[in-house]
Amino acid sequence: MRAWTREEGKRTPRGAGWVRWSPLVAIGIALVFIVFHADGALADESAPSAADNHSLSVAIDFPDGGIASDEQLCLAIFPGSATDLSKPPIQSRCLDSGQSTANFAGLPHGDYQVIVPGPGSVISSSRYQGQRVDTSIPNQPDLNSFGIDVKLSLVPALQGVTGNVQVNVFGCPPGTNGGSDATAWATECNAVAGGIPVSLSGVGTIGDTSVQAVTGEQGPSTGKVEFTNLPAGAYQIQGKLPSNVSSPALFLESSIDGSLGPIDPQKPVSVRPAETVAVNVYLVLDGSDQAAAPSATPDNGVGSDLTISGGI
Repeated sequence: MRAWTREEGKRTPRGAGWVRWSPLVAIGIALVFIVFHADGALADESAPSAADNHSLSVAIDFPDGGIASDEQLCLAIFPGSATDLSKPPIQSRCLDSGQSTANFAGLPHGDYQVIVPGPGSVISSSRYQGQRVDTSIPNQPDLNSFGIDVKLSLVPALQGVTGNVQVNVFGCPPGTNGGSDATAWATECNAVAGGIPVSLSGVGTIGDTSVQAVTGEQGPSTGKVEFTNLPAGAYQIQGKLPSNVSSPALFLESSIDGSLGPIDPQKPVSVRPAETVAVNVYLVLDGSDQAAAPSATPDNGVGSDLTISGGI
């Protein structure tokens, strides 16, 4: 369409089919056209494309108890053609204790590399082997979500290394209640409980494990039992308690991070490679059988501390 305007010293023809245009009107219409055209271009560029809106879920299968409370496992995703992994990834995600799945969103279809552990990971003893997993997102507009599984492995130096669980059983006077304070329990409960049957069972990295033992009754081993050469994994600890004690209070201490805190007797204990887990069990006498109260035992390895017999 050709626009007709009035030139200097001339007049625009008037009549049917003709409109008189002034220079200002023409400039205004041109500006409106430019604005609308620009807006349309911006809208097209900013509008999300279905091809760029895929998500990738990465589920981690751990060879041990997984991420501890003070650890963080990060994953990074790179384009499939990337060869220099020292450059920043497209996206990264970090998992905390209890988590095992990372989600990457807003990805176009194409090939990718998932690196785990990625930059930012904080893992004690760097026990996981680094892995690069190749995957791809197909060009399927009607399917946006995809997922892969990554099975982690221990570094070769730790694959054959096993852990230990030490169980220490103590007796407490009637009415003792230290709550979640491990120091309060240790201060009040000076008796050691000998002859207490303790069992440990679970699934480690090299198969099922089931062992039984009895806490010692003489010398330095009184009230103690140790399970050694355990593959990394999760284990349930159970014991046959004397009849006149209340439900036990359990506290766990790790040799890896030094953490010490209460644990649920109904839940398994996680053992990491090369880790020694000390579980302190506190049994509170209910006071119903004064004749069966613990008596001083000079040869229990702890001086004048009292001892509780499993036969109470």
